[in-house]
Amino acid sequence: MNKVLLYIKDSDGTFQEVDLFKDETITVTSKIQDIRDVSKIFTDFSQSFTLPASKKNNKIFKHFYNYNISVGAFDARKKVDAIIDINYIPFRQGKIFLNGVKMKDNIPFSYNITFFGNTVTLKDSLGDDELNQLNFSQFDHSYGTDEVRDGLTTGVNFSGNTTSIIYPLISHTKRLYFDSRNSGGHSLDGNLHFQSTGGGSNNSNLALEYTDLKPAIKVSEIIDAIEDSPKYNLSFVTGDDDDFFDSDAFSNLYLWLSRTKGVLGGAESAEEKIKVLGDWQYDSGDNFVSISSDGQEVFFTDIPSSGIPFGSVGLSCTITPSSGYEDVQYTIQVYRDGSLWVETSNVTGTNNVSYNTQFSADTIFNDKRFKFIVRSNSQFLFTPSLTMFDFLSSPTRSQALDCNPSVLTAQSEVIISEEVPKMKIIDFLSGLFNIFNLTAFFIDDMNSPNFGKIKVMKLDEFYTPTDASSDAYPSNVYDITKYVDSTGTNVDATIPFSEINFNYQEGKTLLMKRHSEAFNSEFGDEEFRPEGVDRGKPYNVKVPFEHFKFERLFDDDTSSLAAGIPTDIQWGYSAGENFKPQPEADPKTGNYEPILTKPMLFYGINTTISSAFRYINWTGTSHQALSTYWRPSNTNESGSNPSYNSALESGTTTSTTTNKLVDSSQNFLSTVEVGDFVSNTTDSTLALVTAVDSNTTLSLNLDIFVSGEDYKVYRKPAFTLNFDNEVDEWNLIDYSGETSSLFSKFYQTYIEDAFNAKKRIFKLTAHLPNSILLNYKMNDRFQVGDKVFTINSIDTNLRTGESKLELLNVL
Repeated sequence: MNKVLLYIKDSDGTFQEVDLFKDETITVTSKIQDIRDVSKIFTDFSQSFTLPASKKNNKIFKHFYNYNISVGAFDARKKVDAIIDINYIPFRQGKIFLNGVKMKDNIPFSYNITFFGNTVTLKDSLGDDELNQLNFSQFDHSYGTDEVRDGLTTGVNFSGNTTSIIYPLISHTKRLYFDSRNSGGHSLDGNLHFQSTGGGSNNSNLALEYTDLKPAIKVSEIIDAIEDSPKYNLSFVTGDDDDFFDSDAFSNLYLWLSRTKGVLGGAESAEEKIKVLGDWQYDSGDNFVSISSDGQEVFFTDIPSSGIPFGSVGLSCTITPSSGYEDVQYTIQVYRDGSLWVETSNVTGTNNVSYNTQFSADTIFNDKRFKFIVRSNSQFLFTPSLTMFDFLSSPTRSQALDCNPSVLTAQSEVIISEEVPKMKIIDFLSGLFNIFNLTAFFIDDMNSPNFGKIKVMKLDEFYTPTDASSDAYPSNVYDITKYVDSTGTNVDATIPFSEINFNYQEGKTLLMKRHSEAFNSEFGDEEFRPEGVDRGKPYNVKVPFEHFKFERLFDDDTSSLAAGIPTDIQWGYSAGENFKPQPEADPKTGNYEPILTKPMLFYGINTTISSAFRYINWTGTSHQALSTYWRPSNTNESGSNPSYNSALESGTTTSTTTNKLVDSSQNFLSTVEVGDFVSNTTDSTLALVTAVDSNTTLSLNLDIFVSGEDYKVYRKPAFTLNFDNEVDEWNLIDYSGETSSLFSKFYQTYIEDAFNAKKRIFKLTAHLPNSILLNYKMNDRFQVGDKVFTINSIDTNLRTGESKLELLNVL
C-alpha cells in the first residue's frame, strides 16, 4: 500500500502538507491525447476526493465554511498550486480546486477537492485576456510613407531587427494589377508597373501608397510577449530539435494586424491623428523616475509596498494647447506596458489625465512602463508636461518632466496593441495547436533544466520512439506483462467518427468566394473520409483563423514578350464581392468594398524582383521603383517551377534504368535533395526523388525515364497553411499526392493510424510498481508479451497502484 502525500501552496507561497483520510481512494487519470477526441489536448485530473476538516486543513483552507471571514479568506474561485507525492517521491504537480465543504451538525467534516495537472495552468493563467493586452510597445513606430515603404521592402527597423514587424503586400481596399503598357493600358488606380519613361512619373498617380497597407507581426513575437508578461508566469521550451517554436514551419509565420476594415485604424478614424509624446526630460524635483532610451516611456523602480499613512503614488500628464488651438477637441491616453490604462476623452483647453493609489502601489507601478498618447481629428499644437509622485516613501518624492511642444498634422504613430485582431490569447494558442496538430505539456522533472516550462511539439514527434541520447523528447518502453491482470481484457474499436473535417473560418474575401464558386469547395479546407467506415458522426476541427487565397500577378499587356509569364509580385486582397468603382475619381478606381476578416496567418517571404521591368510602382515623397517586398504566402518558402523558374538541375538522360534518372554529365549531390520533383519534359510526367545515389544518378518513386529524354528538377515548399492540397499560388503547381499540406505534414500519420482496420483499444487492469508509476510519461510505450502499445489513458488508484489502462496497439 502506497503512502500518498498532498501538498497545497498557502497564501505565503509555502507548500503545506494536508491531512488525508486513511481509507480515501485517490484516482488520477493521465492522458494527453484521446483517440476519440483528436483536436483536444488533455491533462492529468483526479476524481473528486475528500480531505478531513482537521485543524491543519481548516487553517490551509482558512475555514472556508465560515462565510463571515472576508479579509484573507480562501478564494475558491481559483485553483491553487499542489503537489502529489507517492512514498515521498514526486508523482504529479498541478493545481487543486476546492469544490465545497461537508458539514455535520453544523461542524465542518470534510473538504471536497479535485486535482488537475499543470497543463491546466495555461488556460487558467491566460483566462479571457485578449491579444491587445500583451505588451508590444517595443514595436510601436512612426507611420508615414518612408516607414511603410521600408516595412514593405525590408521590414520596420528596430535596432537592426527588421523581421518582427513587416508591411506585407496585402491591400485592404485598392485593387492591384500589373500592366506594362505605356499607352493604351488600364488607367485605374493600383497599377504596380513602374513606367520608366517620362522621368519615371508617368503613372505615379496610379501607384501603391503607404495608406494601402497594414502591418503584420511575427507570431514568435506574440509567444515572446506571453512569456514576458509577469501576469502569466509562463515559459516555453526552446532549443531542442523537436520544439515547434524553433521549427521551419513556425519561423516566418505572421499575423496580419487588421482590427478594423479598410485603412489602418478603420474608416471611421481615417482622419484621426496620433502623437506619442516623447523626448521626456528632467525638469525639476527629486529625479527618481527613469526614462527609456527612446524618450517615450517613463517608469518607477523602487516604490514601497506600504509607507506613510494615507500617502499615495501616481502620475499626472497635462496638455496645454497653444494659442489658437484652445477649442480643438483631443484625447489623452496613458498606456501601461503596452495596454491602454487610463484616458481623458474628448476635452478642450488645458486638461490632464491622472491616476493615483495608496493600495498595492508597488504592484501597479514598479517596473511598469508608461507611455502617453494624444489623439485628435484636427490639427493640434500643444505643450505636454508630466508629474510623477511618490508620497508613500519617506521622505516623499515628486518629479516634473517636460518635452518639446508637439504638433498633430496626420496619423503619425502605429500602436501595435491597437491593431492586433480582436482575439483571446488562449484562442490564438489553441488555433495554432489545431492548425499544426500540436501537443503541450509541462516539464515536471525537477532535474531537467526546463523544469516548469511548457514543451510544445508535433503530436507525431511526441509519439515517435526516441532514447535518452536523442536531442528530442525521450521515450521509454516498459514491460508490464507480469503486472497485468489477465483475467479480463476488453478490446474495443477505435473508429468514433465517419469523417473528419478540417476548416478555417468561412472565407469572405473576393478570391476566396470566387474559388468556392468555381470549385464548390473552400480553399484550404480538407475532408478526410476513410473508405469502408459507415459508423459514427462527422468530427470537425475548426480553427479560429480566416484563410486567404493570394494571387500572383501576370502582365495585362498580352502583346509583351513576357506575356504568359508571371511577374515576381504576389498580393492579398481583403475586400469582399461588393464592387464599388469610382469612374469620376482622379485617378479612376475599380475597387471592391473592404471587409473585416477574422484573424489571418500567413508566411512572410522577403522577395527580390528579378527584372527591373517588373519593379513595384510606389509613390510617396517621390515616385519610386521597389525591387524587394514582403510577399504574403501560404507556403513557407518559394520552391521552384521548371516552367519559368531556374530549375535546380536540367538535362537529358544518358541511359535507361528502372526507377532511376541517370545523367552522366550531372552533379546531383550538390544540388538535389530527397523530396525534390523531377519533370520529364519530353512526355510531361512527374516523379519524386527518393534518394540521391551519386552525382549522376537519382532514385525515383516512379519509372518515368528512358535514355534520351529531357528533364528538369524542382523543389516544392516544405510547409503550407492549406489543410488540403491546393495549386500553389506562387509556383502554380498542383503537387497532388506529394503535397506539403497541413493534413499530410501534421495529421495524416496519426489519423490514418487511428482509422486503420487493425487498430484496437485494449482495456486492461495492471498493478504497476512505483518504479513505473512514478516515472512513466504519456509518450512512453507499454509492452505486454510480445506486443507493444502506446498509451491512450491511465486511471490510477494512487494508494494501491491499481491502474486501468487504455492502450493502442502499435501497427
